[in-house]
Amino acid sequence: MSNEDAVILDTSAILHMRDLRPLSSIGHLITTNYVINELKDARAIAVPEVLGIDIYDVSENDIILTRRAYRIPRLLSDTDVSLIVLAMKLRDRNPLVITDDSLLIKFLRRLGIRYSVIFLRKRQ
Repeated sequence: MSNEDAVILDTSAILHMRDLRPLSSIGHLITTNYVINELKDARAIAVPEVLGIDIYDVSENDIILTRRAYRIPRLLSDTDVSLIVLAMKLRDRNPLVITDDSLLIKFLRRLGIRYSVIFLRKRQ
């Protein structure tokens, strides 16, 4: 991985953004194995390879330790916690998490991790 800013992609960023290429201009695109495992359709599965998105392996133990250390409840999925794990490990690279998950955003704020919202539905 390079030393430029890390742009960490949530599943929603890969699924909802029509064109992820502009994100490359703000940093190095990275995601986790948990996000990759959530991708189901052929287009979404191809995106990481086509755009050269690095995939960081987060272990189940990393998830458990992070939940304990930051008191993250089970309401937040393991995939979301994997993004927090990655952001914390890449703190020196000014990580920016791209997501539309309001609960994840709450924890990113609490932990002082930068985020950008790509699409957020208002709750009824």
